[in-house]
Amino acid sequence: MLFTIFTPAYNRAYILPKLYHSLLNQVNQNFEWLIVDDGSSDHTEMLIKEYIAENKIPIRYFKQKNQGKHIAINKAIILAELPWFCIIDSDDHLESEATKIWTQLTNEITECETAGFSFIHFSDKIEYEKGKYGNMRLSNKSDYQWEFFGEMLFCFKTEIIKKFSFPVYEDEKFCQESVLFLPILRNYKMIFTDYVLVRGEYLEDGLSQNHYHNMIKNPKYGMLAIREKMKSATNKKDKEYLAKVYWDIVLKSKKIPLNKAIPGLPLIWTMVIFKDKFLKKIRNK
Repeated sequence: MLFTIFTPAYNRAYILPKLYHSLLNQVNQNFEWLIVDDGSSDHTEMLIKEYIAENKIPIRYFKQKNQGKHIAINKAIILAELPWFCIIDSDDHLESEATKIWTQLTNEITECETAGFSFIHFSDKIEYEKGKYGNMRLSNKSDYQWEFFGEMLFCFKTEIIKKFSFPVYEDEKFCQESVLFLPILRNYKMIFTDYVLVRGEYLEDGLSQNHYHNMIKNPKYGMLAIREKMKSATNKKDKEYLAKVYWDIVLKSKKIPLNKAIPGLPLIWTMVIFKDKFLKKIRNK
């Protein structure tokens, strides 16, 4: 087996069957399904135990107290034993050739400094010409031009992702995955592809739908995510936008003392934001 397909789950028993059946339908059955249940109160545990009893695909299931998706990912990284590691969310499902194409892509990676490859997640509602996709190999994430709204997902060498993890702030439960991924993308090469291999919707109870609110509610992780994005930003416009979001989190959360927030960004961007706020206040008088 090659792939650990990891799914963090929290009260998603109502939609997990769709993902499970997409795994059963994979052309290449060279994977295990690893589920870390983040303290679900629905019948997720019972459902997964039924799947394990069916014995159709290798499944490992672990349950932890509710701590957030990022802590579930930390746990899964520790538990992963196969050469490749990929996160597929509970509200998504795989195209039937996904693991077959992943296998082909692993064979294209010959350099040890290459950490893995990417592929695309599209909404089920998007209709696209399949022949147009799966032809690109890019070395830079920003070179990909989006025809439709979508998301770039990653498959990493397990030995590499094990070198990274999310920090733990006991009083916060939401952290963007960019905190884990961006340091890897800065330190290693990647093959960025345009294969559309995962489909799904952003559900009302999903983290993506509540992204901004979650950053305000979890300011330490929100500020950390902005700092990581600032390190990877390459132009003034992006850096200025990130600085605005950073200070928006700090000021609206009211949980972070200013003397601890100020060193969080390069001083020049803090000065730019507060200069703009000051000038705006002057103009409005």
